[in-house]
Amino acid sequence: MRNSCTCLATSLSIAIFLLQIPGDFCVEIIGGNQVSPHSRPYMVLLKGEKICAGALIAKDWVLTAAHCALNRKSQVILGAHSMTKRESEKQIMYVKKEFPYPCFDQDTHEGDLKLLQLNKKAKINKKVSILPLPKKGDDVKPETMCQVAGWGSIHNNSPQSDILREVNITVINRRICNDEKHYNYNPVIGLNMICAGSLKGGKDSCNVSKIRSHVLAVEVMQIENM
Repeated sequence: MRNSCTCLATSLSIAIFLLQIPGDFCVEIIGGNQVSPHSRPYMVLLKGEKICAGALIAKDWVLTAAHCALNRKSQVILGAHSMTKRESEKQIMYVKKEFPYPCFDQDTHEGDLKLLQLNKKAKINKKVSILPLPKKGDDVKPETMCQVAGWGSIHNNSPQSDILREVNITVINRRICNDEKHYNYNPVIGLNMICAGSLKGGKDSCNVSKIRSHVLAVEVMQIENM
């Protein structure tokens, strides 16, 4: 059953956080490259039931996916480049409280976002910093270049990368994503989503066999000013 929640986007700020919504909850960076160590200081490594990624948006707030299963024993690691190596830059924290997006639909995965309040504030430095959110809610135009980052698999069915990776993807017109060659309106890529990827294939944050024609649907994040 779809979530009946109604959200008024006009009163909310809008930022782009590239989170895949359809199909299985895969965690992959296909066709990408390793990032320079600590060059994405806002990235957060979440060690819960599975590995997730998030972004530090305030000293004690992290934005991640609503489907990311966490508890108070889950580690929230700031300043990470490697998932497993000891790094002096790492700051290990825990989740004080979770705030899933109230319109998250577990069936369609629409609104797959949540905020995590941390048990303490981050120490901001060159290796750990806050991702500034946009002040305006403008739509992202087709052909805009975006980046997806995470500790995902680097090839289909390969193990997760121990090192943070990223891939450049391009925003694709919603009409193309909704046509019969791609999502075919299942799900409908609406105004609260962005479709991005590569029409030629090989660049995604998910196994291309789990999405249609190498196109990735991502959320337009809607959160109140903090």
